Amino acid sequence: MLEEIRKVGIPVLLASDTSPPPHFVKKMAAMLNVKLIYPKESMRREEKKELGRRIKNEHIRDSYAAAIKAYRRYANRLRQIERMEREDREELKRMVIEGKRIGEVVRDAHKNSFRVRER
Repeated sequence: MLEEIRKVGIPVLLASDTSPPPHFVKKMAAMLNVKLIYPKESMRREEKKELGRRIKNEHIRDSYAAAIKAYRRYANRLRQIERMEREDREELKRMVIEGKRIGEVVRDAHKNSFRVRER
């Protein structure tokens, strides 16, 4: 499963629809070395159906609902970064999802872009 995930891209976080998340999900997050996002209380079936109303497969719908909730948690900050005229936007997004503040991330990126090379 890890190889299949890595074929699609580099994961930044893993989301669960249940609280606490299943052991397997915790293990996957640890193996991928990514942040694990899960709700304070398990998502209700009705909420998952509403978020994934066009998805028939229950397991896929639950995963989709967890992903949507996780995305919404970061959506405003990700949009702010997307509006920036920078080449390193994807890296900035990753850093924000990992827990850094936008101002801190931009400041650090700015400092790193002006490092003086030593001879």
